[in-house]
Amino acid sequence: MICKNIAVLMTGLDSDAQAETLKGIEEYGKARGFNIATFVWFTGALEKDKHNMGEINLVNLPDFNLFDGVIVFSNAMHREDNKRYVEEILKDISCPIVGMGCNPNGSPGVYTDCYTAMKNVVEHFIVEHNMTKIHFVKGVEGNPDGEARFKGYLDALEEYGIPYNEDRVSHGDFYVTGAELAVNEILASDLDFPEAIVCANDIMALTVCDLLTQRGYKIPEDVAVSGYDYTNEGRFHNPTLMTVKSNFVELGIKTCATLVDIIEGKEVEHKILLPDEVVLAESCGCKKEANSFENDQDRLRFSADITYRRMQHQIILLEKDIVEGEGYENWLQAMKKFVEMINPPEFYCCLDCDFVDGLSDTGILSQQDQSVEEMLEFSEESKVVIAYQDKQFKNKNNFSSKYILDSMFKDSKEPRSYIISGIHFQERMFGYFVFVDSSYPIANPMFIYLMISMGHAFEDIRKHTIINNVMAHMDELYITDSLTGAYNRFGMKRFFEDIKKKCVMAKLKMQLSFVDLDDLKKINDEFGHEEGDRVINQAAKILKDNAGKFYVVRYGGDEFIVLGNVKSEKEIENYWAKVERDVEAYNESSRRRAKLSLTAGYEVFNVGPETSLEECISVSDNLMYDKKKAKKKNR
Repeated sequence: MICKNIAVLMTGLDSDAQAETLKGIEEYGKARGFNIATFVWFTGALEKDKHNMGEINLVNLPDFNLFDGVIVFSNAMHREDNKRYVEEILKDISCPIVGMGCNPNGSPGVYTDCYTAMKNVVEHFIVEHNMTKIHFVKGVEGNPDGEARFKGYLDALEEYGIPYNEDRVSHGDFYVTGAELAVNEILASDLDFPEAIVCANDIMALTVCDLLTQRGYKIPEDVAVSGYDYTNEGRFHNPTLMTVKSNFVELGIKTCATLVDIIEGKEVEHKILLPDEVVLAESCGCKKEANSFENDQDRLRFSADITYRRMQHQIILLEKDIVEGEGYENWLQAMKKFVEMINPPEFYCCLDCDFVDGLSDTGILSQQDQSVEEMLEFSEESKVVIAYQDKQFKNKNNFSSKYILDSMFKDSKEPRSYIISGIHFQERMFGYFVFVDSSYPIANPMFIYLMISMGHAFEDIRKHTIINNVMAHMDELYITDSLTGAYNRFGMKRFFEDIKKKCVMAKLKMQLSFVDLDDLKKINDEFGHEEGDRVINQAAKILKDNAGKFYVVRYGGDEFIVLGNVKSEKEIENYWAKVERDVEAYNESSRRRAKLSLTAGYEVFNVGPETSLEECISVSDNLMYDKKKAKKKNR
């Protein structure tokens, strides 16, 4: 059967909340016959602009009109520039769209009731703990969930007559960086130290707890702290974190169900709210009930530590393998070894065709002058450099990049889950990974590190290739005559050493021909130096076109040397016969131009380690002048 396809746009799959929500989407969607293709990138509100542009560029790759529906997580648009970027993409999509925590481009959205839950959190501190100095750490500016939580804080203060003070609000980012900035603001503030710090999510709350603890503050004795999201880290933290529990699996199910209803032509509400639950814990001063939680907690912590350590070790091994060698082929072997280690059910590495093809020629040099728009562009075809299925590497043909993975749109036995993440360095796009039915990228804090590491690896490969090409080009200039493209004396000396080695090891001989272009001064005087240069070039061309394994050297103004290994004198005789034929043909075809005439003297030498190049040249040079004298006598 051919399954229908739902695309999911999100950032931050490393968190429990995102993982649980995606679990609900996949659970419902696959049960209804839909493949779920999740496009995941990793950016924060305080992200560096160039890295952010490279991450969000992932949404430019697919043609979303190939999908039957699109789900957009609110965090996909938690930066204003990302919001505009995603909304611009969505404008051209004709299939149904549903937001999770947002109403993208006015489409229906499914939310958790962040407002009511956060209002209840603040009320708990005011009523149960008699607190009035409550600091709030916001989420991303403009994020619907973050704004709803902040409004809950404001309305709780107003309801209980506590004056609002903007200096008791820090602008966070839902990540560690925002929490660090908030702690620095609190410690530097002239206000009384807060009695409670309410954070818009658990990640920031846990960071606040740890940073304050490092500075000697006790939680909750000196200050209470709360979060939002009910993460495992918060549950197992010491002290356990007061938070708000959302049923993220149910949120995912409801979001996907809403989209499927629209696809099937059913009416849906524009904004759907699901209730959240406040969870009291030690960080607010409320003790948990005595139970056997400690043993379970220790066991789960240990299990999580072992899993994290194993993932970390796998990436360390990958990086060691990459730096052990150099270049694309070395990376490819290291990556295959890594894929075998993590052993996903199915995995693909798809790269920009132009990038891969450019590694084998000097075309990659042009990438240095690319505009940002050109760096963001991806080739029309994706080149599959790694295809891993059923514990085996397989060959897979290239396909149109708009499909991301063409098999997604072909017959399959059952619906599947696809997780797609981009490989880039700053704005430069190299390709993407596709994990199929794999848990590896989900709630894995090392996954983002893997993707950043791959971007750096490819940028190193790109720059290394450019440097090698530049060095090769400079070396070519060093050993090449600029007028004729033949080798110069530097090149001749280098190749002579190779010729000597072959003579000794393969028991070959060396021929050296000394060639002089006849009557060049006369040509320059009668036709001009431009015509003289043209004749020199033509002589070099004929010598090179027939050279085969021989090296052609421009030795001086009108002098050339042809040298190389031979088994017998017959080879050099055949060479000169071809050259004379081509000279004659050239002169026949250029009646109005100066005639080309060459005089050559050659000798076949038995070469040993002590053979002198200069002595060989002198012998052939003398032979050439003997022929030249004889030629003048016969005129």
